[in-house]
Amino acid sequence: MEETLNITGLFRDEQELAEVVRLRKICYDTEPYYISGKEGSLVQIGYRLDLYATFTAAVHGATPDSPEYLSVAHDVKRVAEALSNTCNPVHLCESTILEETTLTYSADRNMRPDVTVHIPIFDRENFGHPVDETITKTLHAAERLLESAGVRKKRWHE
Repeated sequence: MEETLNITGLFRDEQELAEVVRLRKICYDTEPYYISGKEGSLVQIGYRLDLYATFTAAVHGATPDSPEYLSVAHDVKRVAEALSNTCNPVHLCESTILEETTLTYSADRNMRPDVTVHIPIFDRENFGHPVDETITKTLHAAERLLESAGVRKKRWHE
């Protein structure tokens, strides 16, 4: 049986989730999550999963002041919350938009304006220990769940 995101209270049904993912062209990427260790060394304690969502094609010159900005931010945060509701809560931490009024641009996504949500994945009960198999499995489970909902890795292909 394929796992799916827990969308209860966030989306009416799987169809609405799929429509939002398509409308916002939601993508994800991951990177290592580090903290400073002893004597200034870096220790990888987990991963950061980033979700990217963009504006509809009708919006040109998007800015954080664009009328659609709050809607884009709301939609990508709903997907992040569904993921947080589904995955291991000990390892998957609360999602955040790093700066509420910032758009990011990446060559990976053809320099489109993106609202980005960051989801740190690390062991909250034993903060600071190096990444282990459980944390890595949580990341892979999160990736599978996102992909099962139509979220694409790195960029949106049409």
